[in-house]
Formats: sequence, C-alpha cells, structure tokens
Amino acid sequence: MKEIEVTIASVVTLRGTMAIPDGENQKLPAVIIIPGSGKLDRNGKVNKKMDLQVYRQLAHFISKLGFITLRYDKRGVGESEGDFFETGMWDLVNDAKEGINFLKKCPEVDAEKIIVLGHSEGAMIATAIAVREPIGGLILLSGAVERLEEALMRQRELVTKDILAAKGFLGWLLRLLGTHKKVEKQAQKFLGKLMDSKEDVIKVQFQKINAKWFREHFAYNVREDLGKIDTRTLAITGERDIQANPDVISRLSNYVKGESDYYVIPNMGHSLKMQEATSTMFTVKKDLIKESGQPLHPELEITLQKWLEKYYLEG
Repeated sequence: MKEIEVTIASVVTLRGTMAIPDGENQKLPAVIIIPGSGKLDRNGKVNKKMDLQVYRQLAHFISKLGFITLRYDKRGVGESEGDFFETGMWDLVNDAKEGINFLKKCPEVDAEKIIVLGHSEGAMIATAIAVREPIGGLILLSGAVERLEEALMRQRELVTKDILAAKGFLGWLLRLLGTHKKVEKQAQKFLGKLMDSKEDVIKVQFQKINAKWFREHFAYNVREDLGKIDTRTLAITGERDIQANPDVISRLSNYVKGESDYYVIPNMGHSLKMQEATSTMFTVKKDLIKESGQPLHPELEITLQKWLEKYYLEG
C-alpha cells in the first residue's frame, strides 16, 4: 500500500490522503471515508491528547483488502481551507460529493464501485449523499437511522441517569444542586437560541457555536432519505455506544429499498474500539483518550471484510 497526498477542489480547497494497494494494474473499487462531528481530521485526531486514529486505521485496513481509500480534512480542520464554525451540514455533503467526483476521475478507480463510508455524523452525511449522487455502496458506522435531534436527546437522558446513579460526594452534590432536573431545561434553552438565530455562528456564554450546522441537522430527516436509497447498505453500531443508539439500526430494512445488513457489535463503543464497560458522563472523555491508541474492534474488521469482499471483490 502506498499513500499520496491529494487536493480536492470544493467551494474551498480540501486536503486528503489516498491509499492505493501495491502491485495492482486494474481499476479498483474505492471507499471514501466521511468523518464524524467536531474538529476531527482525516486520521481521527482531535488534539495531541485525543488522537483516535480511527480513520487512518479504517483506511489502512480497507486498502489492504484491495480497495483504494480516500480520507480528508473537513473544512476548517487540519490542512483544509474554510471556517469550521461557518460550515453547515449541506456544506459537508457538498464537500463529500466533490471527494466522490475526485475518485471518479482517478484512472486507478472503478467509478462504478465507489463506496461511501460515514462514521457518526458522517453516517448522516453519507445517507444524504446516497440519494443525491450515484454510488456503488453505503456503509454507516455508529450513526445509522437516527436524527441528530434524537441522538442528543438520548445523550441527555443518559446524563440524567448517570447523575442519579453517581456515588460518593460528587453524586451527592450534583443531586443536592438539582443538576439532574436542569439538564433538559438548559438544553432546550440552548437549542431555542440556536433555532431562533439567523447567523451561521453565534456566541453562547462567550463560546462560538456553529448555529447553521445545528439548524440544518435538525431540519434534516435521515429516515426520509433512507427510504429513497436503493443501493447496497451496511450499518454497524457498537453495543456500548452512548452517542448513537444501537437499537435503532434494526429498523434499517424498514426504510432502505435495496439490500441491507446491520450488526450490533458487543463491547464496541462509538470510536469503533474495544470497550469492556459502557462510558458514563464522568468517564467518556477519559475513555476516549484511553482508546486512542487501540486497534479497531476485531469483530468490526471481520464484518467489514466479509461484506466488502463478498460484494466488491469476489467474482
């Protein structure tokens, strides 16, 4: 496998990395990897302390199977141009479409076999693309079938449960202050400011918030688009994922018209790594940092390999 740095011409210039299997002369199927929310770069790095490496690991694993892979820095992240806070959901969709167009023009790529892989928010971006751009397959990791509004609501419910279950002085203090009763009220106040805003970026308690991104996500009905998809689809979520609900992917076949498969992997969290215990609001950041250096979950690799080889390499 060799890696080359590439430039994707969207509304802004995006920088990425293409991994190409060695010794192949024929056109190959390709996978474009769309990252999750936040300032994650093409490899899955947030900052020096939290480098999940998940997109680099996915790209290397998939390329070693015989696929070309493309991963890229989002707008305003890493080496890509643009402003992260001014970027909306549909800007991200258009950027990913340009990534697909880039692959279609590559002489090494079989343009009929370009698979879109989205992780977390990227799963919603990938779904939106699948009904607006001809693609050869769709992979949804840690984020299928669920709207952002629903995912955030579930996360708030889990926060409330964690506060009520917390032991020791901290749990006692949080309950004494009634923090568990304020979670939803404060969230609705925050979301109300976002929905009422007209600007791309607003400030809440002196913090810049990407309001356009929130408004567009809340207006987007991912299940409506799933119902229009007739391409082959694979959805995988970890049993211990607290950011995306693993229960909802069982409904995938209710929406997708084409062939679809879904899997819930035991002991896997949102970052696609092994997780022996489910994170809480008190441990989630520490757990993510701990998982940064770990490999992809072995069962995830097996599931991806079987699906990709069956439909895109065999025969």
